Amino acid sequence: MIQTKQVNLFELLSEVEKGLIVIPDFQRDFIWSLKQIEELLNSIVNGYFIGSILMLESPLDNLRFAPRLIHGVREDQIDRRGCTTIKYILDGQQRITSLYYAFYEPDVPLSDDTDLVYKFYLRADNLEILGLVDPKYIARRLKIRKELIEHLIKFYKTQYGVDIMDLPTMKIFSSKETFEKYIKNNPNLKNAYVEKLREIFDKIQGYTVPVITLPPETSDEDIVNTFERINRAGTPLNIFELAIARYYPIGINLNQLKAEVKNKSFLEVLDEIAILKVMAIIKNMEPKSQNLLKIVDTQSNPAQVCAQFNKLWDIAVRYLDEALNRVRNYYGAAKVKIGKRERDLIPYTSIIIPLAVLLYEIEKRGGQARLYSIVDLWYWYNVFLQTYTHAVDSKSFADVRYMREYFNNPNIKLNFISEFVENLEYVKNEMLKASQTSGLAKGFFNQLILNNPLDLLTGQPITLTECQIDHIFPSSKFGKSADNIFNLTILDKSTNQKKKDKAPSEFLYECLKSHGNDISNLMKTLETHFIDFKALEYLKQDNLDGFIQARADRFIGMLKEKFETS
Repeated sequence: MIQTKQVNLFELLSEVEKGLIVIPDFQRDFIWSLKQIEELLNSIVNGYFIGSILMLESPLDNLRFAPRLIHGVREDQIDRRGCTTIKYILDGQQRITSLYYAFYEPDVPLSDDTDLVYKFYLRADNLEILGLVDPKYIARRLKIRKELIEHLIKFYKTQYGVDIMDLPTMKIFSSKETFEKYIKNNPNLKNAYVEKLREIFDKIQGYTVPVITLPPETSDEDIVNTFERINRAGTPLNIFELAIARYYPIGINLNQLKAEVKNKSFLEVLDEIAILKVMAIIKNMEPKSQNLLKIVDTQSNPAQVCAQFNKLWDIAVRYLDEALNRVRNYYGAAKVKIGKRERDLIPYTSIIIPLAVLLYEIEKRGGQARLYSIVDLWYWYNVFLQTYTHAVDSKSFADVRYMREYFNNPNIKLNFISEFVENLEYVKNEMLKASQTSGLAKGFFNQLILNNPLDLLTGQPITLTECQIDHIFPSSKFGKSADNIFNLTILDKSTNQKKKDKAPSEFLYECLKSHGNDISNLMKTLETHFIDFKALEYLKQDNLDGFIQARADRFIGMLKEKFETS
């Protein structure tokens, strides 16, 4: 049964220090700013409502999730003697962590984003809270002289108009003992000021927080749904974090699995959710969010379920790496410079997920060459028809199911091949309109790379790590029209510098001269850039529009031949 009750603030913080109130391991780290903490403390001092705290109770001998101590709590402070349960904070981590840090003053940096220890000072005259770096911490850390500490204190006085050494920190309000000790150690305090502090002490000590506690028997589904709705910090939990919560009770530690694969190359372009998606598709499940939480049956034998999950995880990781490697090295998706910026030439990173599953399915069937060839056509079909720009989860699932049917029965006709040929005019028109950073442009550059382009000036192979993608007709002379995909090509860096803003006809003359004034030799180089005799004539005339159309026709003709001869 769900319980809702008002709980004294320091009862809560006492349980935090004893390790009886924790956060689930998948929750994000503490991220609040100083200003947010100051505003929260100001609300406490003034008796304002700070919102409710949502918790989940769990038996200590059957933890629902991996527990993590609140930031600042030390392991040696944990005291769970006589307790049979702990509570996870589902909503309120940032607030509880802020309050613990301010009132208990653990000697640790405020967050992972800083290595400085802060304290929160109270100006009782106007109830203002000041979050400042602790001067004593600076003294310990830098071992600086007393006069330099005094200099820092003077700086604070200039900034805030008060000597912070005369101000109490929030810690004095944490207990009767600490409060009275502060009063005793400061005998020069005026009576009126002491009374003001006592008034504030009584208000803080009497402050209560509404706590909603979900019982241990709360279902996984209800807990996951609760996590999905929580968005206090402005960043909702993603599906991988929800999966961590879902699978932990059966012994699957996704955080540990994630740490073990953090250096895998596919994580340069995808996140860890891709692993779960591959696992789901392998199990013939559409990789939508709710299915990623049901990859294995959490009600079955835990040992068997963990073994099954870990095996699937390893398969997904392996084939995601293989898929990225294929896209990089077999489909031409390298990293090159466009202008002064390095660009990744993968047309659609989302296509790596179904590709990984297809590579797994092929290897299961003995790695047949004809299956790899069909997957290659499937890849280019999707790149140039731009099918992985939306609804990619449904598309991935449908594509794998479609290809599996063919893998199992090669007599099935693959309609996508003829469909692609029929739509080549559409592809050309889309490419003529596309931006130079689009998936279509990247697909075009990939095909250029696969065509082993020779340097236009020297006729030598281009080193991809030293190349650039730039205009053939310079934009400085031909304006925005020069940004068309079919006016771009891969150039050696030094050649690109020599070409600069020269008219195509002028540069072409230099290229011909460099090729021994042999037009046939030059054409061998130009053909590696999908430039035929027709396009060459437009280069001679400095005719940009004619060149673009001619090169587009040559490229589309190459794609048609590739699919018709399959």
